[in-house]
Amino acid sequence: LLRRLVTLISAQAALGASSQAFRKQAEGASQAARQYLEDNDALRKQLQESGGAPSPTKDENETLKAKVESLKEELEISKK
Repeated sequence: LLRRLVTLISAQAALGASSQAFRKQAEGASQAARQYLEDNDALRKQLQESGGAPSPTKDENETLKAKVESLKEELEISKK
């Protein structure tokens, strides 16, 4: 009976320590996520205040990709 009681008390202590470790880890992750959200909001506000550069459209992206390909071809030709 005493041996079983000691085993249960030991298991309870181990689970308590594990629980505290998980709680601290969760609090740290929560705090980091909160900080990232605050940083993200601050960056968005700065972008809006500065007028923000409009994101390129799909057509502009395709045009730029075509230019990159043509410049790569020119580079290969000039290397030869």
